[in-house]
Amino acid sequence: MSIEKKDLKYIYVIAGKNLKRIRKEHNLTQIQLADLIGYEESTISNIEARPHRSFSLEFLYIISIKLNVPMEEFFKPID
Repeated sequence: MSIEKKDLKYIYVIAGKNLKRIRKEHNLTQIQLADLIGYEESTISNIEARPHRSFSLEFLYIISIKLNVPMEEFFKPID
């Protein structure tokens, strides 16, 4: 499923790609991040790989706290 910038779900594309970037910057695998935040690895995988997948701000907030990353990092423009 392709999501374009004008689509309302595009925010999930941005957040998912930034989640992957942030995770890699912290040298974490999907499994390690999932263990750290108390979620399943499949949740991380789905959010990073499936742009139509929606999720809560609470999910991002938990990661923000655990990795000491400002929330706005998840919404930086992507190329």
